[in-house]
Amino acid sequence: MESERELPTSPELAQNEESLGARPSANFYGSVEERLAAQQRRKRARLRFTITAFLMGGLVSWMAADMLVPDVAKANLSAKPAPSNPVLSQPLLALAPMQRASQSHTLGNGDTLAALLTRAKVEAGEADAALDQLRPLYDVRRLKPGQTIRIHREWPAGQAKQTHDGRFAGFDFIPVPEQKIIVRRLGHQSFHAIKRDRPLTDRHFLADSLINSSVYEAARAGGMSPNLVVELIRLFSFAVDFQRDIREGDQLEVLYTRRFDENNQVAQEGDLIFAALTNRGKRYAYWRMPQADGSDAYFDANGQSVQRLLMKTPVDGARLSSRFGMRRHPILGYTRLHRGLDFAAPKGTPIYAAGDGTIQRIGTYGNNGKYIRIQHRNGYETAYAHMNGFARHLKKGSRVKQGQVIGTVGRTGLATGPHLHYEVLHYNKPVNPRELNVPPQRNLNAEALAELAELKAEIAEKVRGLATSDNSLRSLPRRSSPLSP
Repeated sequence: MESERELPTSPELAQNEESLGARPSANFYGSVEERLAAQQRRKRARLRFTITAFLMGGLVSWMAADMLVPDVAKANLSAKPAPSNPVLSQPLLALAPMQRASQSHTLGNGDTLAALLTRAKVEAGEADAALDQLRPLYDVRRLKPGQTIRIHREWPAGQAKQTHDGRFAGFDFIPVPEQKIIVRRLGHQSFHAIKRDRPLTDRHFLADSLINSSVYEAARAGGMSPNLVVELIRLFSFAVDFQRDIREGDQLEVLYTRRFDENNQVAQEGDLIFAALTNRGKRYAYWRMPQADGSDAYFDANGQSVQRLLMKTPVDGARLSSRFGMRRHPILGYTRLHRGLDFAAPKGTPIYAAGDGTIQRIGTYGNNGKYIRIQHRNGYETAYAHMNGFARHLKKGSRVKQGQVIGTVGRTGLATGPHLHYEVLHYNKPVNPRELNVPPQRNLNAEALAELAELKAEIAEKVRGLATSDNSLRSLPRRSSPLSP
């Protein structure tokens, strides 16, 4: 066999082998690992440098701001959010806890708040200090008889009330339903006064009653306030004669509101939203609808306003004592035309303007005594005689609104007792007020009629909801369709 031949070597090859080592492949991989490790070390070094530089920059900035920028007020933040719009101001919140009790007092005729505080045994100095704080906030001369004032007394917390008379702690009152005035003690003859808004919420109520004796009693039995009942009677007075038309068994249906405060207490009587009166089988139904000028008006199902040019009866709760036509005069003794109606009523009963108009005459007028004559639209005039007195600020040329109080019932002039003599004239010719057939004040156009239809549907839904609840007093079974025209 032929032996293997040795490859020739050269001095350059030997030198290369010696420089690379005996195992060139192993040295190659080892150098790669070393390069990777070196790169990681450089990255970590750069990261440490960046973090150190950032921290040093922040430290330098803080030191510069602390030494060079002037101090400013800093807020102390708590874990809980601060309450918004506290009911009491900061001076009141800072007072030490005390036990308090209150007692209600009522202003009488000709009474003053200062006199009321004196009767409540408030020391003169403390009363004066409290009133001094109140005067810039509220003019006490605006308080009216009947205003309720709550007077507060206080004593240290943890002590029995019986061991202390309690010192005067202030007072509060509600001048209007949406507002409350609070005067509170801060220290010795030191007080603080604030004005606080009272958010009110409307709630709807339903009255559905049979009339046994009068509309007034039926409405009151349904929970309505006296003032709201008077408004209800005026609403129907344009179409119904309450002296002779109402019969036992007639039906009254009313949807009305009341306004409640945050303590769930009645703060104010609300509005009539819907009213229906079934009289002798005929049903009169009216809906309250807001107007573009911000006012409210009542309309029937056909879009005609309930309000007419003139009211048939310009006085509440009166008895018809003498009719229109020929009669024998009770004092003069001879027969002549009685040009109007006489309504017997107690002296001082309010008299209302029968319609919008201008006063043509006011003062004493012969046998008529104290007398007012008002000119209205379309040639109509009304006259009011034997009055006890006139409303303030009325004079010839004054404009009056329908339902505005113009005076009170009296017996001035030739009269046998307190009553109102009421006349209606059309182009200076006397007409019977009971037979008035004046047109409505306004009629709704097509667009407004569509709005009325939507309003009627909303009101019907409210009535159906209240019909199944217990918030109203009912004296008869509910109809299947209570709002049908």
